Amino acid sequence: GTLGEEFTIWLQLKTIADMGIIGLANAGKSSLLAAVTNANPKIANYQFTTLNPNLGVASYDDKEVTIADIPGLVEGAHKGTGLGTQFLKHIERCKSLLHMIDITSEDIKKSYKQIKNELKNYSTKLAKKKELIVLNKADLVDKNELKKIIKDFSKSIKSEVTVLSTFEKKSVLKIKAKLITYAS
Repeated sequence: GTLGEEFTIWLQLKTIADMGIIGLANAGKSSLLAAVTNANPKIANYQFTTLNPNLGVASYDDKEVTIADIPGLVEGAHKGTGLGTQFLKHIERCKSLLHMIDITSEDIKKSYKQIKNELKNYSTKLAKKKELIVLNKADLVDKNELKKIIKDFSKSIKSEVTVLSTFEKKSVLKIKAKLITYAS
């Protein structure tokens, strides 16, 4: 025989999903994935529990949607802070986004804008993806306060805003129905 060739190939696998759940750390993304699919992501009450994207399939009215639970993004993710660019690459392959926001956060508008800025600074295409905004952990807020928060937040946002508690079955079913419409 003759001398052979030697070369290195770098392959990069990107998760493909109909919908990607995005947001800051500890917003409840993994809890939602567990509530609407048969996936068993690690869930804990501390930040950065999810270190790798988790996938699940939600079924509703004989339709299925593949959902990716993307680990929490941090400020500067588009520059590579933390594992930011790795997570942002997974979001590129999602058809639509579910933007999860912890309603008990001090400033939910700031939380929303922080993630939107990371998406926009990484790729303008990401910032333009179809988006469903979910204010999570509604069970931790008084009903009157909840209405006030939703009204105030919705004024400055163009996308649909909905409220969720992953502990309430009715709330989870409502979100499941929306996932099917948004992901198609």
